[in-house]
This record gives sequence, C-alpha cells and structure tokens, in this order.
Amino acid sequence: MRHFLLHSLAALAWLSVFTPTQSSAAPQPEPDKLNLTGAWTLDLKASTSLEALMTRMGASFLERKYAAWTTLTAVLHQTEKVLTIDARGPGFALDETLYLDGRSYQSNLQVLGATSVNTTTVWSTDYQQLLETHQIKTKEGKEGQLIIKRYLTDDGKSLVAIYSLQLNAETAEISARQIWHKQA
Repeated sequence: MRHFLLHSLAALAWLSVFTPTQSSAAPQPEPDKLNLTGAWTLDLKASTSLEALMTRMGASFLERKYAAWTTLTAVLHQTEKVLTIDARGPGFALDETLYLDGRSYQSNLQVLGATSVNTTTVWSTDYQQLLETHQIKTKEGKEGQLIIKRYLTDDGKSLVAIYSLQLNAETAEISARQIWHKQA
C-alpha cells in the first residue's frame, strides 16, 4: 500500500511539473485606455453653442448667456477607477467624480440647467472614448438622458466633449460639441 501511495505521489508531482498549462495562447494585453488627465481650457470659438441644448434642459436665459461667453478651465485626474473633473470659471465651479467601472449611482448634480438623478460611466469597446450617461430631470419635470462622449484628438492636445440630449416622449435629439485644449 505504501509503495502504491509513493508511486501515485511521484506521478502526480511529475504531471504537475511537466504538464503544459491549459492556456497555450499568450494573454491578450488590455488595450491602451484613453487618459484624460491634464489641465484643459475651453475653446469657445471651436465649440458649438450649448444654448439650444440648455434651453431644452430648462436653463435660464442668464445661464445660457453665461455659458456662451465664459471661458472655462478644467483639471481632470484619471486613475484606474475614477475620473475627477474640477471645472472653474468666473463665478462657476463644478467638481465631479466619475466611476469608470460602469456602476450606476445616484446624484443630485446640476448639469446645464437640469438635475442629474443617476449617472453611469463606461468605456467604449476600444477604450478610446469615455461615455457618461446622466438620467436627468428638467426644471419643467421632463425626464430623459444626457450623454457626454469624451475623446482626444490632435495627438492628445485637444479633448472633444459631445453632449447629446434625448428627452422622453420627444423624438428629436439635440447635441452640441465642446473643444478643450491642453494647457502646456
């Protein structure tokens, strides 16, 4: 019996050393993720107006005009799990944390004249676009989605943010685009 046990252990040891691993293919590297970290300045001339989008979201006349002429700066800091956005302008401050794992979380953030009640942030399949989806409620009580798609252009020197708004029970989608340039 002891002899059988010793042979079994020896065979098991030999198999564990000389058996190839189950995966013979090399592990696939994760694609390079877009990295939005940096200090950015809004280029109002290169951007499209947010006025129509903000009107549909319920922003006041003063809020819409302020957005049309105010140059903002933003500092973005990205880690594996979160993206923090600190945007500033005269009389304006926005501090937002986006969770990059696709989780949905409640918020009470004021966004372009509406209230975001729920936010989800996910990567595109190639990790080159960050998609932030806000479930919103306008001041008039309408509900819908605001999607903000961010990606880099110009060898990472410019950040594009495309805002797309779709209100429930309305067929037309409205969008606007902001261009941000990286500060040297």
